[in-house]
Amino acid sequence: MADKAVVDRVFNAIIEQTSEEVGALLGATIALEEHQTKLLNKNQIFEIKRSRSVISTMVISGDREGNAFIITAQKDSSTLGGTLIMLPPDQIEENCKQRIFEGEAADAFGEVANIIAGVYTSVFQEMYPEKLHFKRTDVNEFIPTKLDPEGDLPFPPGEYYYSSCSIKLEEQQLEKLEVIVPAQIFGLAPPLETAAVAQQEGTVEKEGTGTEEVDTQEVGADTGSASSSAEAAPESEEDAPEPMAVAEAEAEAETETEATPKAIKHVELSIVDRVLKAAITQCAEEIGAMLDIEIELSSLSTGYVSKEEYFAKPGPKSTVTEMVVTGDPDGTSYFIVDLKDSIYFGGTLVMLPKDEISSRMQSGELDGEIEDAFGEVANIISGGIVENFAEMFPYKFHVKKGNVEAFTPTKVMVENPKPFPAAEYYSVSVSMDCDTQDLGRLTYLIPVELLHIPPRPEQTSWGETISDEITPKPQLKKEAPGKPQPQPETLKKQQSGDPATKETKPESASTQPRAPESAEKETAAKEAAKEAVVAVVYQDSSAAEPYTVILGECGHNPVPLAANANFNSLRQNKVCGSLLILDKVDDNAFALMIKIRSETPASQPLIVAGSTWTRSAVLKAIKYGVNDIIPTPATADEIRAKVQQNLKNSC
Repeated sequence: MADKAVVDRVFNAIIEQTSEEVGALLGATIALEEHQTKLLNKNQIFEIKRSRSVISTMVISGDREGNAFIITAQKDSSTLGGTLIMLPPDQIEENCKQRIFEGEAADAFGEVANIIAGVYTSVFQEMYPEKLHFKRTDVNEFIPTKLDPEGDLPFPPGEYYYSSCSIKLEEQQLEKLEVIVPAQIFGLAPPLETAAVAQQEGTVEKEGTGTEEVDTQEVGADTGSASSSAEAAPESEEDAPEPMAVAEAEAEAETETEATPKAIKHVELSIVDRVLKAAITQCAEEIGAMLDIEIELSSLSTGYVSKEEYFAKPGPKSTVTEMVVTGDPDGTSYFIVDLKDSIYFGGTLVMLPKDEISSRMQSGELDGEIEDAFGEVANIISGGIVENFAEMFPYKFHVKKGNVEAFTPTKVMVENPKPFPAAEYYSVSVSMDCDTQDLGRLTYLIPVELLHIPPRPEQTSWGETISDEITPKPQLKKEAPGKPQPQPETLKKQQSGDPATKETKPESASTQPRAPESAEKETAAKEAAKEAVVAVVYQDSSAAEPYTVILGECGHNPVPLAANANFNSLRQNKVCGSLLILDKVDDNAFALMIKIRSETPASQPLIVAGSTWTRSAVLKAIKYGVNDIIPTPATADEIRAKVQQNLKNSC
């Protein structure tokens, strides 16, 4: 059974590739936006408002079998088909008005559906654990309001994985592209026969005991009420624990506490960050020296990350090297690089010809002498880690290279222990730049318990940790004079009607419900008091100056930040937008977009300025949460227009 998150990642990749391939087929820009996925039954799918539509069947074969369906508005199908055969715009418009979907335009849309089916096949083959092949067959029209949701047309009843996105053809906004796949294909629902039998049995049972069911619910409600009353009532003398038993239990608890070894003192995060940054910098330097290449580092970041969070972000095929830790305590850490970089490092070390290295990188072959050579590179990496931890870390931390394994991130199941187990990790990650080769990122993951660092702080909203001011701890809370906080024993007496506590009961009752409300007001007041700023993230400080000047002229308060800086300082302000200035649009740029989106409020705009944008780069940027793009070099008027357009509502 697949995890829905895995299927979601596959469909996100399908959306991106579909826009590229359909756009290439039509010779026009296609943008597929606002992608959503849900699990819906047929009735819920029919509740979605849609006009006269076209449904294209995709027959699924391979490890699973069934039928999937592409649903598009009829006029959109006519538009896409007409664009493919280069009909004049006025003819396409007339066909849409007359609801004509036949002849060449209909056949041409069938070709568009073929391309979509091909994308599904290629992406599932690349990213999904099971083999699934999609083949487009029938293309038919249907009018949703004239069909019975309980019938078999245009698709049978059942549970479906539903994907939808809006379509934009050049500047023309179309309706939705919807795709439904039987949920049991992905193991997200029981087989249709089982679901039908269960539904039928439930219907029969309900018909046979309709009145009794209501009575049972009423009795259950009464029983629950009686149970609540019983819990609120004071304990009887028979149920009360004996004083001797309580004393023995307390003595036993004290003995266990004394026997428990004292926990090792937490290491400050600043120390861990310093060690990890020095270690990964040295690792990159030694790799460069070993291979006789110069590697520059950028976008260095550290932070807590779980396995689920790590694989929630898209990434290329990679290799993970186990770094077995001997220390206080023992465990395993993990060093991760892109698969193509592992092949490049290993191939360069054994001096393979460049064309052979390129061929191996394209095929993803990490084996033989290249695998052995990369093992030597990993040994160098482990040496750099050991040296820096020995000099700067307060506890024993020695690592030794273990197994090396390749993996595809989109095929990883979180619950599976491969390529590394589900746990809370602390990560250091950095982008590598090389004049002779396009490199990716180095990432080192260490279980938090091996670093003796405190647990990840809880967060109430973006980047804001829960503090004692918002959620006070009982032992530190100071009550207002005359309104003491009732203790548990006092509350019990109040509930039982003890006259000794009746005078304090109204005060306690009135103060309790207002606590969450006052906390919310306090939080809102603190948020309102924060200074509104616009984050300006740059790779080159000189490039940021024109943008900060224009932001200031437009009445905004810009806060410049280096791309490799920590964003903690932003948490003292109200961030109402972000502007990222790039030297070039590459993997490092996309990593920065992800970083900014994870560190700033998702509801606030992100504008990215950069040169050499391609169609796929724009689509990828949108996928990572970018709201608008400024092609550079840009004039002051162009920058000002983008700032005013995107920040007028948020600031």
